[in-house]
Amino acid sequence: MKRPAEELSAPDKRPAHRKILELANASAKLKIDLAGGSLAAFQLATLDSVNPLCWDSAVHDGADPSSTSPRPVGHFLCVDRWGPPTVEEEANGMGYHGEAISTNWEVLEQKDGMKNTAVLKTVLPIAGLEVKRDVSLCGESAVVVVREQVTNINKLGRIYNMVQHPSIAAPFLDNDTLIDCNGKRGFAQGPNRTNSFSPEIHPLRETSFEFPETINRAGAKANARHMTGGDDDVQSYEVEPDSAFGWVCATNAKQGLLLGYIWPKSDYPWISLWCSSRNGTPCARGIEFGTTGLHQPFPILVQHPKIFGLPTFEYIDTHESQSRSYATFLLKVPEDFRGASAMSMSHGRITVTEYGGGRQLSVTTGGWNLFQ
Repeated sequence: MKRPAEELSAPDKRPAHRKILELANASAKLKIDLAGGSLAAFQLATLDSVNPLCWDSAVHDGADPSSTSPRPVGHFLCVDRWGPPTVEEEANGMGYHGEAISTNWEVLEQKDGMKNTAVLKTVLPIAGLEVKRDVSLCGESAVVVVREQVTNINKLGRIYNMVQHPSIAAPFLDNDTLIDCNGKRGFAQGPNRTNSFSPEIHPLRETSFEFPETINRAGAKANARHMTGGDDDVQSYEVEPDSAFGWVCATNAKQGLLLGYIWPKSDYPWISLWCSSRNGTPCARGIEFGTTGLHQPFPILVQHPKIFGLPTFEYIDTHESQSRSYATFLLKVPEDFRGASAMSMSHGRITVTEYGGGRQLSVTTGGWNLFQ
């Protein structure tokens, strides 16, 4: 039996008539926007809780926020690509970041009496891919585990990419919000190009660096834990080579909240951080992770199949299915919390170690083995 999709409430600043699927338990609530499949809200189960995932592409791009058409909001999925199509692909209807954000998602299953788990699906008609998503709140904890399966329904194999794009905005995002991850070597992305594939523009033309170091679009050195100054700065890092898991988190200590993600490195070996400021005001930060670290069309990717020894695209054969997982969680933090230096999973808990200190905070996984 399917549970009727609910309407998005007014405080989320999106139209109340967008169809929303809500999952909830005693600790948290999660809202999924079915027009684009985004995780549109993830909040603690208190009346005054802030939604870190309140970013809206319509507001960011100056479009009509009252539109009910599919669009990316909050945490959205980029598939079959991360970044721009070629000019010719765009003329045939392919959009930026692929089609998952421009299709309507169907709720396949939500078991009777279960308000904390669901199965969703969408089909990408141009890419020829089917995406199935299992999403669950873990027991009564503020932890969500997501498993997504991509199936190639084309008659031929093809290359593709899959990138998770959590996007935070005000009021959770301000000048004091800290971004932390276990990224290691990184590079700054160049311009987004849809009409030129000249190989002399190489993503590693700048000297590589290690997190939290970065270089913004203006060419200035910056610290990626903080706002980096540009309106469209993007840096990509390898997940720490010696770690079995990748992780990234955003902390607003004044609001007493940390939003975190953790996943198997074998699923997503890249972390990418997007930063957008306008007139000195923070507008958006993307705390992204995926199968690629190169924000370019496929003709550029095949010229640079590996960076730091990691692939910049995946291959999926005809009728093949590939699955990847991640977990996201909310954690209350004290007002003097300085961000995260490490994250680990053991004994049914996700533990965060404070940056520059020894304090550890943790959240239970509700007895779930997250990545079985």
